[in-house]
Amino acid sequence: MKSESWNNFLFSLIDRREVRKIDRGEIPLQARQELFRRQRVVSSQEKARLEWDKYRRSANCRPVIDALRTAVGIRQRCLYCCDSRSADVDHFIPIGVDFTKAFKWSNFIWVCPECNRRKGKKFPIDSMGVPLIIDPTRVDPWDHLILDTATGYLAPRFVEDDFDPMGEATLDVLSCINFESVTEGRKRIIRRYYEAVNRVLEANGSPRQLAGLMREVKEDEYGVSTWFALRDGAAEDKFLQMKEDFPRCWRAFVRVAMLN
Repeated sequence: MKSESWNNFLFSLIDRREVRKIDRGEIPLQARQELFRRQRVVSSQEKARLEWDKYRRSANCRPVIDALRTAVGIRQRCLYCCDSRSADVDHFIPIGVDFTKAFKWSNFIWVCPECNRRKGKKFPIDSMGVPLIIDPTRVDPWDHLILDTATGYLAPRFVEDDFDPMGEATLDVLSCINFESVTEGRKRIIRRYYEAVNRVLEANGSPRQLAGLMREVKEDEYGVSTWFALRDGAAEDKFLQMKEDFPRCWRAFVRVAMLN
């Protein structure tokens, strides 16, 4: 394929309008002012909970909900487990830990009720007061977790003769991340990646089969694409073969994975 044609083809694959990208985004100025106004009257945990309950039931909360829903994409997958449908506003730092963040836009995450309930009961911090739960809007989970592609199971990284504390704490509190239904979902996505990469290799990197691989990336709701494109999974045989034998295909895969 000629260079110009290849570039046009690649551009069509990485159109941002079709690629799911988790980003907190912004809320309207009026909504920010409303959050600021409500935070100013909060002077205790009890007051914060009371004000939040009133705000959550009001129409003033709608711009916040809409922005959080937009951030997680059409399928509304939970930002923690990636399996269940998001339906709750989670205060990443709970009101019970720091009521001064009850109305901070940067402290809101759109999650499923199960993850919200589990996290609400436990929020470990380190000796410096830094949260040990992974905030998926600020931290790349793969910095702290590893994926067993045979089982779909997530485990904490092993760093300096011990488990990564953030990975360990996150999986301890949000154990639903490794429930069977969730790991089965990851295994399904992983299997589809293997099949798509095999087709690319067997077809000598044909654009048609590459397009099939790109579709898998766009439909990946578990964030597995970056594991294979940018993390440990890139060293697996089939992905390494694609990188070495068909570098154009590999670069396209990485670029789309980075946007997913």
